[in-house]
Amino acid sequence: MKACPRCKSVSRHRMRRKGIARLIPGTKGYACDKCNTLYTWVPFINRSLNI
Repeated sequence: MKACPRCKSVSRHRMRRKGIARLIPGTKGYACDKCNTLYTWVPFINRSLNI
């Protein structure tokens, strides 16, 4: 699930990946519309991680 790790909202928009997330293939960067948290979704573990 691509929900925000802070507020668990699914309202989001895509962002550029930053740091080490750019080197991991398949990851996607998002920003939460409610709390403005930047996070990365990692599909092979199906988790969202704060940047």
